[in-house]
Amino acid sequence: MKSWMNLRSIEAFVATIEDQSMSKAAERLGLTQSAVSQAISSLERAVGCQLIDRSVRPAKLTLAGSSFHKKATEVLDRAWELEQVVDLDLNKLLPLLRIGMVDSFAATAGPSLVQELDSIAAQWSVASGFEDTSVRALLERRVDFIISPDDTFAQFDLIAFPIFEEPFFLVTPKRDSVKGKTIEALSGEIPLIRYSRRSFFGGQVDSYLRQRAVVPPHRYEFDTSDAVMAMVRAGIGWAITTPLVALKSHPAAAQIECHRLPDQSPKRRLWLIARRTEGAELAERIATAAHHAVMRHCVPDIVKLTPWLEAELLQANAPARTSR
Repeated sequence: MKSWMNLRSIEAFVATIEDQSMSKAAERLGLTQSAVSQAISSLERAVGCQLIDRSVRPAKLTLAGSSFHKKATEVLDRAWELEQVVDLDLNKLLPLLRIGMVDSFAATAGPSLVQELDSIAAQWSVASGFEDTSVRALLERRVDFIISPDDTFAQFDLIAFPIFEEPFFLVTPKRDSVKGKTIEALSGEIPLIRYSRRSFFGGQVDSYLRQRAVVPPHRYEFDTSDAVMAMVRAGIGWAITTPLVALKSHPAAAQIECHRLPDQSPKRRLWLIARRTEGAELAERIATAAHHAVMRHCVPDIVKLTPWLEAELLQANAPARTSR
């Protein structure tokens, strides 16, 4: 192998293109920006041509760089698979398990999942932000597994195991003036408390409202489910949510009311998603443990909050475990 062809330099080059920034690539790889720049310059000197056009922002691949990037990505994929053959042996303690969990799962079923699987890894790294629970985070190898509603996995060579399906429902302040009101009537009376449109969750809620031709004024939008539920508890507005999201915020029964949505309620399904060629057996093990954690430790509390959902939740989450 030629002396310039080391995986760290190739990784710095690929990360810079994926993140469209040397500084972001450096942060992801735990390097300085200078080190990333030097690694790419060394590659360019070695191959004898420019790989990245630095005269534009963000930097773009040259023609030669495009060809090099495709092959470089393939090299990194093969190297990662070789590493996983060793590290993802179920009989061996993993040095590090990186997993993205949506915050509603991490804060409710997450502790039970970690306790059950604690012995599989020497170190856990759990991230719950939107960027860290998306399929992109998995494709860019920032995480090894994600527990997420991101159903775009079907577009890629990924494997997904269903964990939990939950219906959306309506949550309102507990006061007589809004009791029994339709969402159309609520929209004209008090504000809708929206989830960020950047989130999968917010997108699903907006889609449901559009289908019903309901267009509430855009007044309040929050990045966190806790903030949304706090606004409802304070009587400021109403929201559309799911059992796990509501449970995460510990709503007091005296402050809110939960109601079925009219017509066919949209559903949110959480998946355990992994790269198909790596750790499929471990992915299934994590998915099974995640499913058990929700059913044992969350569903009983959900039923206390929304008893009319019990039969639907149990039927939707019968133990058939199939992957896609």
